[in-house]
Amino acid sequence: MKKLWKLFLVMSVLLFAACGGKQDGTKEPEGTPGPTGGEPTPEVTAEPTPGEQDEAYLQYKFNLEEKHQKIDGFGGAFTWYSDQVFTAGNTNGLLDAAFTDAKMSIIRFKNEYSYYGEGNASNVGSMLRIYEAAAERAAKYGEEPTILLSCWSPPAKLKSNHSINGGGSLAKHEDGTYMYEEYAEWWVDSVKFYRDWGIKIDYVSIQNECDFVASYDGCEFAQVETSTQASYAKAFLAVYDAMQAEFGDEAPKMIAPETMSCAPLQLYAYVKDIIETKPESIYGIGYHLYVGGDSDEDNNTVKYDSFVWNFLDMEKYFGEYGYARWQTEFFRGRGLQTAALITNAMVQADMNAYIYWSAVWPNDRADFESGELIGFVNGKNNEDGWMLCADYYALRHFSEFIRPGYTRVEASMQGGINFKTSAYVSEDEKTLVLVVVNLTKTEQTLQVPAEGQKITGSSIYQSVLGIEDSSNNVLYQNIGALQSGNTVQLPGESITTIVLSLE
Repeated sequence: MKKLWKLFLVMSVLLFAACGGKQDGTKEPEGTPGPTGGEPTPEVTAEPTPGEQDEAYLQYKFNLEEKHQKIDGFGGAFTWYSDQVFTAGNTNGLLDAAFTDAKMSIIRFKNEYSYYGEGNASNVGSMLRIYEAAAERAAKYGEEPTILLSCWSPPAKLKSNHSINGGGSLAKHEDGTYMYEEYAEWWVDSVKFYRDWGIKIDYVSIQNECDFVASYDGCEFAQVETSTQASYAKAFLAVYDAMQAEFGDEAPKMIAPETMSCAPLQLYAYVKDIIETKPESIYGIGYHLYVGGDSDEDNNTVKYDSFVWNFLDMEKYFGEYGYARWQTEFFRGRGLQTAALITNAMVQADMNAYIYWSAVWPNDRADFESGELIGFVNGKNNEDGWMLCADYYALRHFSEFIRPGYTRVEASMQGGINFKTSAYVSEDEKTLVLVVVNLTKTEQTLQVPAEGQKITGSSIYQSVLGIEDSSNNVLYQNIGALQSGNTVQLPGESITTIVLSLE
């Protein structure tokens, strides 16, 4: 019976699609800032004609009374290659694209404290400049960026293999016990170091992909302590206790376990002892999507519906604890697929935060569907030295208007099978943001009847992302307000963000 019930849930999700530098070809309406700078685009306030429901159109339904998770934010990782932000050219344009236009609210940084020299971190300079740029831009719309500091490896002296590269766990004392206390002290010193430089550390994850043996920076932790691997739970609790003792109320909140896998059983195995010992120590369950669904790095594709079982099982394993759920790293998938995957993550897994992996990354082929948000394309006849890629637009359709503190509300589309949608309301319930992904190749008309709600204004942003080549399509264009009858055209293979003002 349980399997039949799950099958019913999944079919409901799939059928109704919502339980629950400058890019060549970009078109901008006159007077609207482009995606590389300027003040935030003002909302169009023209009031649409009310109109009655037309059964010939796709019908959008939303219910402000049926609320789901509160949103912590959307963002990306600035880790490897982040120093190139300041050498590629048109640095301000790049930073505007990330933090003025897309309004990314979460930045994931890499902890390199004492990596290559005791008491220092070679990446602190670029981290500070990126943080200050994000904070300056966020202040213009009354916010502050949220910072997640993740560890890939502690210093070599704390590793069993005496190297920051993977293939080792925590080092041991002469009596055979693991260096949990020393590891916790290093974490406290790390947070103090970055904060002393002026970088606000809000959240920490003690180990990136503790379940993976990396050829680069890495450290392995076991679900239960073994003779060769330290316990993740013991290390986490040691860090938590040290943070509380040092910082008190100012201690960063902690994300765990940030595994390669999003399978809830795998996640629970790593945090079980933490929950049984100090459940309050965990703010959010963090995970990546490289395991637990079907994706292909070589071809940069993802089967967005392949995660459904794991997404739906999140509630069974973690619902009673009230932990936030953060997707902290993933990059595979073309733009349209990424938008569909984010929708599934928000709707099926009740995710509170979605963090893209490669916010900036080399893109030697200048490939629009390349697997990063902003690609460095030096030497490719590009004046800026960088380009906005397909996943940038996919993420921006969520990140620009769905702000931290918004709440996902129940929404569905009637008459559209191959569509994905989700809806989010502001804290004062005066703004409602709808994101619709048309996965078909056919243009459709969508109607937003807004039963029981009066729409006083609307603005619509749209990207057309063809699977084969989207470089010449319309990307993130402000197409105005809802038309007569509260309708909007949804081109084939498109993402549409509809921002509604409610009375």
